[in-house]
Amino acid sequence: MEKKMKKIILLFFCTTLAIAADYNKIPLLKWAGPPGSEPETYEEWITAHPMREPSYIRDRVVYGDGRAGTVALFTEQNIAQSIAEEITQLTNNLASEGYTVLSYQIDGGSPEDLRNFLQGLYASDSIEGALFIGDIPVAWFEIADDFNQYGYTDFPCELFFMDLDGTWLDTMNTGNGKYDGHQGELSPEIYIGRLYPANLGDDTLLLQNYFKKDNAFRHDTLLLTQRALVFVDDDWIPWANQWADDVALLYPDTMNYWDAETTRASVYRTKLDTTQAWVSVFAHSWPGGHQFAYNSGSSHDYYYASEYTAQNPPTNFYNFFACSFSRYTESSNCGGSRAIFNQDYGLCSIGSTKTGSMLDFEYFYNWLGSGTNLGKAFKEWFTHIVQDGVTFDELCWHYGMTLLGDCFLIPKGHNTAVKESESENPASAPFTLLKNPIPDLIQLNLRIDNITEVKITVFDCTGRAHIFSTYTLNAGENRISIKESGKLPAGIYFLKVDIGNRTATRKIVKL
Repeated sequence: MEKKMKKIILLFFCTTLAIAADYNKIPLLKWAGPPGSEPETYEEWITAHPMREPSYIRDRVVYGDGRAGTVALFTEQNIAQSIAEEITQLTNNLASEGYTVLSYQIDGGSPEDLRNFLQGLYASDSIEGALFIGDIPVAWFEIADDFNQYGYTDFPCELFFMDLDGTWLDTMNTGNGKYDGHQGELSPEIYIGRLYPANLGDDTLLLQNYFKKDNAFRHDTLLLTQRALVFVDDDWIPWANQWADDVALLYPDTMNYWDAETTRASVYRTKLDTTQAWVSVFAHSWPGGHQFAYNSGSSHDYYYASEYTAQNPPTNFYNFFACSFSRYTESSNCGGSRAIFNQDYGLCSIGSTKTGSMLDFEYFYNWLGSGTNLGKAFKEWFTHIVQDGVTFDELCWHYGMTLLGDCFLIPKGHNTAVKESESENPASAPFTLLKNPIPDLIQLNLRIDNITEVKITVFDCTGRAHIFSTYTLNAGENRISIKESGKLPAGIYFLKVDIGNRTATRKIVKL
């Protein structure tokens, strides 16, 4: 069934906050891989990624203007030079949004070394989040009997790097490199995102292409239609409307698709051809694909992880309610990574490295709907989950949750600080642009009634001023030419003209 949703968000949010997930009623996710398959273990991972002495090199600091906090980038040293231009571009983008950026090259080390380093940055610089790029240490957690029915499991646990003042315990198999308990202050202090394209192709080329998309999104050239698809397979149909309502906190235009016999892989492929900013799929899965049930649950078909690359869906963001679909440590990586390293559109995915997923979605989407970035929304959702301690069910459901992609991205778009004047139209505006797009010279004509001070400012899409000039102009026709002198990289900007008590703003494009 399809349901188109246009919600009055404020009213809905006031009622939905009281609805918490009932962990006893929601069907568990299941590993849906080929018969006999199972997740690769920590032992297999550490054999392929043996510990080395840690090296941390700070290669740059770029200071913001105070509108935002401090963030950190950690780039695998072996690939740092190959993507130096892309890291510089990301750093400059973040600084233009007001962030102070601490950039490091990292080689080797244990998860504990990295967590200690993050603790130091939190203490000295109050970092709010960090992005891991490349092969960066991974923390692992183990459970003796997952959900009291699935038996032993181990899995990557990103919360280890987010909660910096809690106590992580190793009591079950002491000294085996995996944690099995978490106590004390459980709430996360920072958020983490991870970009790990291993085994998907050439790491350098994939990261270069990713950051090209990332930069385009920040400058509004990859910001897709602001709508979402919620695609719910059989086991969770009773919750489909509620969960689609949660997504609608971010995208009021949400398509909710659920039907026991038609939530098929073929239908999902067709739905993915629609341009939409966000997709949330609910299906039994494994790192290599999704399983969809039909014929009253007796038959299944599959959408494979590789199809996110081959089909290249026009979608920016994903939330995968899908068993182990974001288990990026697999030798073939995972669907959560494939979805963001496709050619043209993918940017971020939320998912789990184990059997489990996100619940209480409203605490995630409400933050995103307010215009915050993915990392902060993820952190605030985790804060909600652990605020009263963690039950065993909550641990099993959520401790594998991970954010793959640039955690500093804002799904609602980054063009939020400056808006083009709505009260002025080009015919009545107090100035005219001679050329737009502009080459290297901004030229405008102004008609002034009396001798007047005129202020001209050029902002980027984050509200940061790049050019500021003041003139005193006589009455009559005036022409002003401003040579931008390389201050404006190619992109979209806003030209603000203050003439006395009149203000007009126009969008300009720099070629």
